[in-house]
Amino acid sequence: MYLLGLILSVVGGLWIVVNAFRESLLWGLGSLLIPLVALIFAIMNFSANKIPLLICVIGAVLTVMGMPSMSEIAAGAQPAA
Repeated sequence: MYLLGLILSVVGGLWIVVNAFRESLLWGLGSLLIPLVALIFAIMNFSANKIPLLICVIGAVLTVMGMPSMSEIAAGAQPAA
């Protein structure tokens, strides 16, 4: 679930950045270089970014929900002392 969440978040985020570059070069560069600019752009242009924003949010939720399982896997992978 963790990996699926990460993939969805990356796909949604890249989709928003592509839409920002389609809007203008400054929005695109801002989305890449300054934290939270992509989120501001997505909210300001919500009609064009509904789906990628939803994908990003679903990915973030799945990532948080999958974190406990990843810690169990990591704990089990450590060699015994």
